Amino acid sequence: MILLQALLVAQVMQCPIEPELRLAPVGDYRPLTLPKKAGAKGFESWGGVVRGASIELTRRAADGAVGLIAGGAVVKLRPMGLLGVEGVVQVKYGEHGFRQAPMGVRVFRSSLGFGAASVTIQTTTAVYGAARCGSHVAVFDLDLKSAQALDVNGDGRVDVNSPAEYSRVRGGVFEIEGKAYVMERVDWRGRMLVLGEVTMGPQFALGEVLPDYGYVDRLGEKRLLSAHGTAYTVIDFWASWCGPCIGAFPQLKAISESHDVRMLGMNGDEDVAAASRVLAQFEVLWPDVQSTEPKELFDYRMRVALYPTYLLLDASRRVVLRTESTIELIDEVRRIVPMRKRR
Repeated sequence: MILLQALLVAQVMQCPIEPELRLAPVGDYRPLTLPKKAGAKGFESWGGVVRGASIELTRRAADGAVGLIAGGAVVKLRPMGLLGVEGVVQVKYGEHGFRQAPMGVRVFRSSLGFGAASVTIQTTTAVYGAARCGSHVAVFDLDLKSAQALDVNGDGRVDVNSPAEYSRVRGGVFEIEGKAYVMERVDWRGRMLVLGEVTMGPQFALGEVLPDYGYVDRLGEKRLLSAHGTAYTVIDFWASWCGPCIGAFPQLKAISESHDVRMLGMNGDEDVAAASRVLAQFEVLWPDVQSTEPKELFDYRMRVALYPTYLLLDASRRVVLRTESTIELIDEVRRIVPMRKRR
């Protein structure tokens, strides 16, 4: 029987699910506190349970060597730089016809105080499957409620630093062979991941005129791009965990104060509070939208692969510059945007 790689029927793509589960495509680790328990002579021991699997952490008093057992299996630990150790272990998993699922574990040296009543480690909690969509690999949590990813370039690996390949949001859009898809549902009977075709978003290409998007900023105000009037607009795709993005705020503030340009932030944060704290810290007053939330707004996930990315629009919403360079953006604003009139 010829293996079905991908079947396109009535704007639906069906992708065969791989027989083995995968580790999360991103550092999807959560803290787990292990209370102290009785240990063998010369050892300290802590234990707990995650995903139905027992976890036991031991440390040898003589030299501080760490051992870890998860689900009855010894975890092969490797150094995590100077921070501690990490490893992956297969634990029992009895849903959807799978027998085992990988679990990632991290132990930080800073948490291993001698005589500690409890120790906090990190483990992966979600379970992920993978499917073959033609020449691409799709990775998804089994309920389609959390992380989703697709290796857009077809190299078989998911670049978790690229919004084009990775989405924390249910309904994240990915591009395959010039068409846009979302992960719609899982057909466990047929062992297929079903992708539904959706309308392709803007290309963000030079000269493209963007639709007159409406958006609700972080203060709850409804706005339109067309309401920016005759001013140029800079759209800043950023995130609170992106150092260069944050470092650019003073420069962006200065250029917005000296030139007739409107600013619109599009943050890729999953956590609303994280973005809000950064904006407050740098006293950023321009509108900012959490771009992971509204489906209809700037479907950038397959168009913006790096943070920061800037779009400079003229008064007709035409893209006159797209760049990842803050310096290039500022130089272009200074070149074509009128300076503000001093009162």
